[in-house]
Amino acid sequence: MMPKITYVPEGCKQFFRRLGRMLSPAHFAHLWRLVLLVALLAGRRSLSRFTVATQQRRTRQAIAHFLEEDLWDSTGLLRHQALQILRQLGWHPGQTVCVILDDTQQRKRAKKMDAVQKWYLHAEKVYAPAHVFVSCALLFCGVLIPYGVRMWLPGLFCRRQGVRYQKLTDIAAQMVAELALPDQGNVIVLFDAYYLCPAVVQACQRRGWAWISVAKKNRNFFPQGRPRDKRKVGRYGQNVLRRDAETIQVDQHRYRVAQRVGQLSKAGRVKMVFSRPIGQHRWAALVTNQLHWNAKTVVEHYLHRWRIEVFFKMAKQHLGLGDYQLLRYQAIENYLRLVLLAYLLLTHQALQTPDVQAQLRKGSSVLRLPSIPQLQQQLRIALWQESVQRLANRFHNGRLARKIKDFLQYGS
Repeated sequence: MMPKITYVPEGCKQFFRRLGRMLSPAHFAHLWRLVLLVALLAGRRSLSRFTVATQQRRTRQAIAHFLEEDLWDSTGLLRHQALQILRQLGWHPGQTVCVILDDTQQRKRAKKMDAVQKWYLHAEKVYAPAHVFVSCALLFCGVLIPYGVRMWLPGLFCRRQGVRYQKLTDIAAQMVAELALPDQGNVIVLFDAYYLCPAVVQACQRRGWAWISVAKKNRNFFPQGRPRDKRKVGRYGQNVLRRDAETIQVDQHRYRVAQRVGQLSKAGRVKMVFSRPIGQHRWAALVTNQLHWNAKTVVEHYLHRWRIEVFFKMAKQHLGLGDYQLLRYQAIENYLRLVLLAYLLLTHQALQTPDVQAQLRKGSSVLRLPSIPQLQQQLRIALWQESVQRLANRFHNGRLARKIKDFLQYGS
């Protein structure tokens, strides 16, 4: 059970105050309610549930119209709040920030929904109609900060709508080009094998940023840049690991690694680190443009990319990332950014707790934040307590107010 959302809770006012300066009063009234509801509701999100939770103050039609119109800048709001969270974590110009690029799929059966295309769904191992979203996130002190999300649009749909078609890799490269930190700092871009392409690599190089990726084993590699010595990564890496591997330890896990410098097709001169966890047969070829890094540094940095996979799973299960019931792609993108804003709201709440503040004062390199379900429950409890206190304050009889407060707190 959850109280109705009719006002901004005290603990959230600082988060929403910054957004209020960037929106008209009417748009802001929609925004804070929807972000709170996405963060607080349990189960599936829907326009009907949003309407009920606001005591009919926002109708289904009004919410849908708010999401479909382009008079408010959801992209700018998300980026602004992401940088605010980065500052709350104590980031200073020159410190290392990881930028993670990845995509996620959401199966959809609606025939009239924009941009639905048949894809091979890796999680379900089937071909089915779905949406694909490219996401960009920052990682600092072990805390993932969503920075942007874009929906991929099919070519035929783009021609009908008069929209420029972009491949997934083009969207990722554009995100790199548009990422605006307060200072350039020390940036490391992490992505998987799909995005190891000229568009993304050149976007990183134009920004002067380091990057790390995984290379598919059918790629061509030229050791030491010898033009006539072409090797397939799969066979070459297996031989190098067998001959020259050494053992390293990263986060209580041990790996056998070997490294080579050479020319990788469509990526230029790189350092390639072949890595295999001890006790396993599977191995990976990690690639970076930082030729001076050792193997342990490359492995340590690339392991951070897994955080965005965990984020997608948690956001779908607990924040309704795939629960949208909207037809227009602009509305879907706006809804996705509201989900990411809700995640940032929960992160903001976590950073205010005494335990996390103590970690920040100690200068901890990796913060331990509660999980999303725990943060949601903490926010629900805080909202209940504030609602009970507001109700008790309406009564002039102090003894009666205390009894009402105790009864409601016990009942909640």
